[in-house]
Amino acid sequence: MSAKKKRTKDVKHILSKVFSGNKKEQEHVEYGPLIVTDMSENAKKEQSEETKEERQNYKLEFNRKYFIICTYALGTIAVAALAIYGIMNLASIKAGIGNFLSIISTFIAAFFLAFIMNPLVKSLEERFFGNVCKIKTPKRRLILAILVSYVIVIGIISVGLVYVIPQITNSAIELGNRLSDPKLYTGFTDYFQNIEDNYPSIDFDFIEAKLGELLPKLISYGTDFIKNVLPMLLDVSISIAKTTLNVFLTIAISIYMLYDKRMLTKHSTRVVYALIPKKKADRLLEILKECSSIFTSFVVGKSIDSLIIGIICFVVMSIMKLPYAVLLSVIVGITNMIPYFGPFIGAVPGIVLYLCISPLNAIAFALMILVLQQFDGWILGPKILGDSTGLTPLWVIFGITVGGAYGGVIGMFLGVPVVAVLAYLANLFITGRLKKKKLDIS
Repeated sequence: MSAKKKRTKDVKHILSKVFSGNKKEQEHVEYGPLIVTDMSENAKKEQSEETKEERQNYKLEFNRKYFIICTYALGTIAVAALAIYGIMNLASIKAGIGNFLSIISTFIAAFFLAFIMNPLVKSLEERFFGNVCKIKTPKRRLILAILVSYVIVIGIISVGLVYVIPQITNSAIELGNRLSDPKLYTGFTDYFQNIEDNYPSIDFDFIEAKLGELLPKLISYGTDFIKNVLPMLLDVSISIAKTTLNVFLTIAISIYMLYDKRMLTKHSTRVVYALIPKKKADRLLEILKECSSIFTSFVVGKSIDSLIIGIICFVVMSIMKLPYAVLLSVIVGITNMIPYFGPFIGAVPGIVLYLCISPLNAIAFALMILVLQQFDGWILGPKILGDSTGLTPLWVIFGITVGGAYGGVIGMFLGVPVVAVLAYLANLFITGRLKKKKLDIS
């Protein structure tokens, strides 16, 4: 064998050894500028599996638990930020809320009026125009019911004003004449002149000195009042004009609310069902209906009860021939809207008035109010109102106190139904929590 053939055979042998390694591994042989690569199918599969594992390690998975925790954390931070901002800008926020409420006060009053008128409108629509008059068109029944309801209410108010206001004016004039009677003034003068003789231990010189110091201040106040009479009259005139306009706007808006009540109810129901699951929406609407029933039953029932009490007071005072029957009956009827304390509050002006005229009349009036209050509390009130609030006397007094502190006389009246609604909601919440805990605490 020649040397050339032997060298060729040796090169082939070396190359065969290089390329005959483990097929599972990848070998690289550098031969000049070329790279020879050999990759088996198993190696490719192992590499693809390793790549998938690496991708899964870097992939973010959705975790509902951590998402809810993050949501609550962000909500808490947002509420805390709003609370801090509200505390730092409390005056401006309070002014803004007050301004907004003054703008929409007409709509609030209209909603309240429509809320009060709705039972009468509904009764006339269904019972009178539906069952008695047999009007089949729903819109026509509704329009007639609204018109008749407002005519009845406005007619009663107008007749009352036409009859009651002159009587009240005459009573006020007569009362002023009696109070300015010289005999009454002489009696008071003689009484105060004899106080020093009857009560020698009192230092009347000190009282006279203080009254002497107070007299110039009273004269100055009276002078300032006279100077400001014309601006005050102008302000009063503007206020009366604005009030009259607001009254007409309130009536007009309440009529539109009653006419569109079905559409408003429909849209409100759609919003509730769109935002809340069906079972919870059904429960929410049921609760709102019950709250509306509690509030309406008390307001309407107490209004009817107070009207009857005022009429009975007028009739009894006329039979007893007590003066100022109309004036005092109106006061008693209005104050009777306040539970428990209303009749006694209404009795105070009458008793004070009769004490200046005739003590016997004051005693007779006080006894009449006491009997009238017992009749209302034990017979008339339960017949009309029933247990519309479901509140104990303690919570009634609480509602009157808090309502009177924030809303005056109107707050004292509305405080009771508001507390009744809150008590109903609190009872539902507590009952639901006890059921979840499987506790039966009655």
